[in-house]
Amino acid sequence: MSTAPVGPTAVIARRVRELRRRHGWTAADLGIRLSERGMKWDRFTVANLENGRRQNVTVVELLALAAVLDVAPVNLLVPLGSEPYQVTPDRTEDADSVRAWVRGEQPLLGADPAAVRTFYAEAPLEDLRRPT
Repeated sequence: MSTAPVGPTAVIARRVRELRRRHGWTAADLGIRLSERGMKWDRFTVANLENGRRQNVTVVELLALAAVLDVAPVNLLVPLGSEPYQVTPDRTEDADSVRAWVRGEQPLLGADPAAVRTFYAEAPLEDLRRPT
């Protein structure tokens, strides 16, 4: 039996809930911490995200959530396991491959060879020299 793919907002919601609870914070606590970072969030915004009533998260919100929760943004955006992940409405990949892509370690599977060259050409030279 295969697992249905999960999309970015659902993953962010799930991870926010997990990390918030791990910190021992209520939704109100997280809202306060985000507000202190300039995000006008409250407990209702947090609850709406975690319960699936909020259908999107901006890039700025993602970065603020990651900073407040002390986690790399990629680990809010992409599941930690290898479950199917919906990259676009018509493309699903395993989460391990997506994490490597988001980190700039490798292009998505099946990329055109010309696109692979561009993928690596757009990385800072220091990243290419850094051991993994």
